[in-house]
Amino acid sequence: MKILDKLIFLLINKTAKRAMISVLSEQLPQNSIYELNTNIWKNYGIRVTDLEKQNTFGSKVMVKLSLLTLMIFEQLVNQKLPDHKAIQLTAKINWIIYEKLTNRFWGFTRVFSKRPIKRVGKAMNFFIKYFPYRRPGYEMEILKTENTEYAFNVYKCPAAEFFNKHDRSDLCVASWCDLDYPLAKKWEVTLERDKTIARGNSLCNFRFLE
Repeated sequence: MKILDKLIFLLINKTAKRAMISVLSEQLPQNSIYELNTNIWKNYGIRVTDLEKQNTFGSKVMVKLSLLTLMIFEQLVNQKLPDHKAIQLTAKINWIIYEKLTNRFWGFTRVFSKRPIKRVGKAMNFFIKYFPYRRPGYEMEILKTENTEYAFNVYKCPAAEFFNKHDRSDLCVASWCDLDYPLAKKWEVTLERDKTIARGNSLCNFRFLE
């Protein structure tokens, strides 16, 4: 693995392993779960070399994480689980990882404001301007809104493109897009969104409400 892949492994492996044990303990024997984790990273290491080149560091990381999600799903299918069940379990595993990765940054936003909607704005402005959603990897537009909301549109999403290329947009929706709703709830705001690129729309329209 290259340096970035090793960093992703160090950052995610422990949490991913715990997540798999938590989510899969009633589905698979524990020794199968450990073997599953080993196979996920083994296959990730093989297939990461085939990823399309990305033009920003953030989009590169997000596509690599998309590949990791696909590896989790495929290993669950290899355990003779039906596709819909494998997608459901992958989404649960991803949520544990997603929540863990966002916790510290969300705590830091309290430095700027106690109002959740203001904290969402600070977080998203950073994500869009610096990492991981910086142009030209992602194409996003922050919209003018009232003081009680924060909205933006996404016109290009490398993660959605990755899953579409692998004919698994359904996996993208369940284990990536739909996780934005519980995250918004955790951030004490409401997310409204009726369009997503992964569902075949031309954009994702995010609107966070206080």
